[in-house]
Amino acid sequence: MKDKIKVKFKDINDVSKFVRIVSQYDGDFDLYCGSYCVDAKSILGIMTMDLKSILWMTSNCEQSDKERLMRELKPVIAA
Repeated sequence: MKDKIKVKFKDINDVSKFVRIVSQYDGDFDLYCGSYCVDAKSILGIMTMDLKSILWMTSNCEQSDKERLMRELKPVIAA
């Protein structure tokens, strides 16, 4: 999966759930806000971002994990 996925957090609980879910998968996950990038498995890194903005996630996880990951992240994926 090398798609860009829009992510929007409502509160710190969303960030915590997001990190917990993403950390279960092998692969590199990056979260972008403009040109600023952090490891999406790092709650401290994410907390340094502007959480009111829509963020972008990229990943290189296995294709077989993509559908399950998208289902689990549905509450924070921006429309």
